[in-house]
Amino acid sequence: MIRLLIVSAVSFLFFSVIHFLGKNKKPCKRAFISVLCGPLCLVIVNVLSSVTGVLIPVTELSLATSVTGGIPGVALLVIMSVLV
Repeated sequence: MIRLLIVSAVSFLFFSVIHFLGKNKKPCKRAFISVLCGPLCLVIVNVLSSVTGVLIPVTELSLATSVTGGIPGVALLVIMSVLV
């Protein structure tokens, strides 16, 4: 759990710097949204698993991938779960 918090904090700081350098008006808000989009998509994929048949187990690795990768990270997890 501690590792997940560290990954989330580092991702938030990284996205804050990226949004600041991109001259966004509210870099912390944008970074917070960037960090939350991935886990939200992971929850949506797991809620819809009865319809789609795709279930991604929630582990530290899948959460870290969804936090750092966002929506593309969750898409990668979905593709990997379908292929395996």
